[in-house]
Parts: sequence; C-alpha cells; structure tokens
Amino acid sequence: MNEDKENGKENGSTVTPMQILEEALELCKFGRFNFKLMFATLLAVFSYTSVTTTSSYILPSAECDLNMSIMQKGLLNAMPFVGQVGAALFTGFITDAFGRKIFLVWGHVGMFLCNIIEGTSQTYWMLLFGKLLDGIFISFTFSATAVMVTEFTHKGVRDRVLMVYSSFMSFSLVLCALVAWGLLPRPWDFIISEGYFEFHSWNIYLYVSSISSLAAALMYWHLPESPKFLLTLGRETEALDVIKRIYHENSGQPKDSFHDYMDHHMHTHVAAHAEGGRGRRCQEHSLRYSSLRLWFPQLSTIVENFQSKHGGETSEFCIMIDGYTSELARNVSLAAENSVADICVPHPSGQDTYINGIILGVFSGVLIGISSSLVDILGQKPLMTLALSFNIMIGRIGSLVGSVLFPVMLQGGCMVPFISLSIITLCVAALVYFLPNPSKQNSGTGDK
Repeated sequence: MNEDKENGKENGSTVTPMQILEEALELCKFGRFNFKLMFATLLAVFSYTSVTTTSSYILPSAECDLNMSIMQKGLLNAMPFVGQVGAALFTGFITDAFGRKIFLVWGHVGMFLCNIIEGTSQTYWMLLFGKLLDGIFISFTFSATAVMVTEFTHKGVRDRVLMVYSSFMSFSLVLCALVAWGLLPRPWDFIISEGYFEFHSWNIYLYVSSISSLAAALMYWHLPESPKFLLTLGRETEALDVIKRIYHENSGQPKDSFHDYMDHHMHTHVAAHAEGGRGRRCQEHSLRYSSLRLWFPQLSTIVENFQSKHGGETSEFCIMIDGYTSELARNVSLAAENSVADICVPHPSGQDTYINGIILGVFSGVLIGISSSLVDILGQKPLMTLALSFNIMIGRIGSLVGSVLFPVMLQGGCMVPFISLSIITLCVAALVYFLPNPSKQNSGTGDK
C-alpha cells in the first residue's frame, strides 16, 4: 500500500490509505468471505433480538414460578436496555480504540454465559441480574457489528448489504417466535430439588436461545480484524494481509497474486474516502415500537386465555386486560402472605400468540424493504447527532422507559398506554416534517 501512495503522489494526486482500501475492496468483489461475515452478522442480530424478546415470551410461562407482579414483568422487559444505556456512551469510543473483533468475540461469549445464568435462574432477581449483564454485553457488540459490515463491504454494494442487514432483525423476530412456539408450550418440568432447583420449559427456552451467541462468537473468532481499523493504527502490512485473504476467499486465486492484480487495475484517481459510519442503518427501535413489541406476547396471551375460559367468546379489550391485572395482583398478594398454597395458576400462551409474533416480524421485514426502496424516490431525512453510540443510547432509553411505564399506565386503566403511545407516535411524525433534507442541502457533496 505504501507503493500505491507513492504512485498517487507522482501522478499529482494525494491518495489516502482509506481510498486505496476502498479500491482494494472493490477489486476483491463480494463473495464467499462476505457471505461468511453476513452469516456471523445474522447470528449476532439474532442474539441481540433474543435477549430482549425472550423476556416477553416467558412472562406468561414463568409468572407463577417466579411470582412476578405486573410491575416486575415490566422491569424484566426493561432490564436489558438499562444495561445498554449504562454502557452505550463509551462503547463506541472503546471499539474505535481497541478494535472490533475483540468485542464481537468476547461480547458474545459474555452473552452466552449470561443466557446460561438466566436459564438456570430459580428466582426473579437472578433472572433480572442476568438480563442486566446481557444488556451491557450487547452495548459492547452492537455498534461493532454494524461497523464490521460496512468496513468489509465496498461502496458499490454497501447500500444493498445494509438493507439486508436491516432485515435481519425482522427475520430474528420470526425465528424467536418459532423457537418459543416449539418449546414453551411443552409440559416440561424437571425437578432436581423441589422448591430449590427446578427446570421448566421457559428455562429450556433460554438455554436454546443461548446457542446463537456461542455460534456468533465462534464465527467472529475465525474472521479477521477490520482492515480500516488496522490502517488507522498504521498497521498497513496487517491490513494488506486481510485484503489478500478476502481476495483469496472471494476469487479462489492465490493470495500473492493480489498485489499484481491490484497494480494492474489501480487508477490514479481512486474512489472517495470510505466512511465506515456513513450509511449505517441502526435497527434500534424507540418508544413508538419496542414497548408494544415486548408486551405483545403477554397481551395476546391474556386474550387467548379469556377466550378459553369463556368458550371462545371475547369481550371488550379493556375488560379482559383489567380482569387479568386484578387477578395477578391478588395472586401475588396471597403468595406473599403465604396464606394460600399454589394459588397461582399459570396462563400459558397459545398458538395465536406465536403466530401473531411471526406476522409481526414478517410485516416488519416487508416494511423495511418498502421504506428502503422509497428512500431513493422520496429522499432521506436523517438527523446526525454526535455518533452511533449516542444514537443507540437514545433509542434504548425510549425502550427502557416504555417497558417500565407500560405496566404503570395499565394500572391506571386499559386505554391509558395505548392512547399515550398513539399521541407520542403522532408527535414524532409531526417533528420529522421539520428535519432538514440532506439530498437538497448537501447535493454538491454527493453524500446521501
């Protein structure tokens, strides 16, 4: 790469290492190596989605085993976001300072261990602690995942690759629902020590969900460090070795042939600086979405159980919700006083809950595809604040607050949370109208 920089200077142009990297990635094309990276990314996204989604699916199954009140359910849903918010401010700087691979490998190892702790949980507080640690590890790996995708992909296909990356969460939502449907309805109860060490279907579900984290760690272990990060540290020889590996895996040609190939195709004026952060599409969802998503399995289960008790008949939605919250509060109170043994009767989810979860994920993916296609037609209105880490933190604060406030609002009445979230959504839609249009204001730069 040093020779290429000198050639650029001799021809009257200044060629930066990042420009050479972009040209090298284009010459490597998109092939086997990139598909391995995308598979690792899919496993990573499924791991993140599982951490937040498993809580929502186990609420109906574990409410009696862990004696959870409606507020404790809300706190359990929110706890991964508590961990993420606490670490989000500095994780972006750390990944820029120490690299991406170390956090992607050991972060997923940490998530795997946390999932094991959660699956072994015998008390609510043990499960809550596991979710808190899970959130911290997610914060260290989430931004690095998006960075790896952009920094290993040349600009010619980067937008399409990021669109696929954005769809991974929708696919993960579908997969989480399918795994939950396959495991949670099973009447599995393994009693090792009655009252002290028992395993139920929701414990097994958490164990199975941990597999993706371990698989992601192994995949990232066998992938190299980002060449862009290596170049920022002046480690050009190592960066060139990474590029040669990509070229070898994508083309099948010997690694040593890459330098001659690049010399033959390198132009004097190369592509523009490859911005690793440009074009990233965070799949973090804020208060107008995550709160309802995390509570949806519980709400659907309430409706299903009401229908089963009343011969398939339904009533007003608020009547069903208020009846459930009143019964749950009474059961928790009686169990705390130890006045009635085994007073809690679990309300497991039926197939409609899982089918609706699958539909939610499918439609989310369809809408991502539609919105991505409309971007080029209607233009973009993104608001760049400070950095990716700050952007992620804001979204997670919304998810955290929404998860905690949802049960609080439910206690105030059935319609309170739905009306409140509808008003917030309309306010956000109105605020978006006033965002600047970069396609007009930055048309001269070519940066969308």
